Amino acid sequence: MRIIPAALGLSCLMALAPAQAQGQAYPQRAISLSVPYGAGGSTDGIARKFATLLERELGQTVLIQNQPGGSGTLQLRSLARAEPDGYNLGFYSYSTATFTSQILNVPYTRDDFILLGGVAEFSYGIVAAAGSPINNVQDLVDQAKTSKGVFYGVTGAPNNFPFLQLEKTTGGQFDQVTYKSSAESINAVIGGYVDVALQGPSEYAELVKSGKLKVIASASNYRLPWFPDTQTLKEQGFDFGITGIIGIAAPKGIAPEVKARLEDAVQKVVASTEYQDFLANTYGMKTYPASAEAFAKYIDDGFPKMRHMIETYDIKGI
Repeated sequence: MRIIPAALGLSCLMALAPAQAQGQAYPQRAISLSVPYGAGGSTDGIARKFATLLERELGQTVLIQNQPGGSGTLQLRSLARAEPDGYNLGFYSYSTATFTSQILNVPYTRDDFILLGGVAEFSYGIVAAAGSPINNVQDLVDQAKTSKGVFYGVTGAPNNFPFLQLEKTTGGQFDQVTYKSSAESINAVIGGYVDVALQGPSEYAELVKSGKLKVIASASNYRLPWFPDTQTLKEQGFDFGITGIIGIAAPKGIAPEVKARLEDAVQKVVASTEYQDFLANTYGMKTYPASAEAFAKYIDDGFPKMRHMIETYDIKGI
């Protein structure tokens, strides 16, 4: 038997403890996933389902942190400042990253984030009140060219893009009314406060079925799965559409092995049949199964595209 002096034994244990901690498999505790909107909306619903499936892959609880405000920039500001330990993740929106950050003065840059993969692709439709004389996009443009003009309700970018483009290309008058939630903008159409709104199909599907609203166009580059008879903007003669892509990001500086673990988990969740069916059946949306590298390229390519759009349409604010 060897006798080790107490002081020496203590120092050995202290030296061993950090090594053991560093060698522990990630993750060892709950993970935070921030969302740029409040509870109850489609983005929040997607995040909660994604978090549930991510928990299965990682073996730890994933807690949703709703951080609305600043058109999505408050959430990204918080994420950029978070500890890069793999326990702070967040939804990362294409429009907030590439468009809003070039309109508003934000305290972060693209380099402050590590992208981990794609999550979802939003679908969009333009709706009007059931009794409105606006039945298609040409009707919308015709009214915009009268003294009445068109008032449209949105929650910000990218929902306002088609109206900015319509105003520029047709010379009509399109006035934006910005709401804090998609539900508020839809209710504004029903109440006659705005002529049209642009949101995801889950926000108005039941109202269309009940006869309160009608879909006059798909603002996506494809017909909406829930409304296959409604033509896209392009099919109606207006050559533009919008895509809302969301992925997952972490603060820069996370360890390579943690990054690899997260990338793999994100890919498995997005590729799962359960997640795909959830998006399609609950929100009429598609998954966006991009790798971390592909998602990063899509985001990086978006900055000059959005800069061109801002300059072309002389966009001053949101």
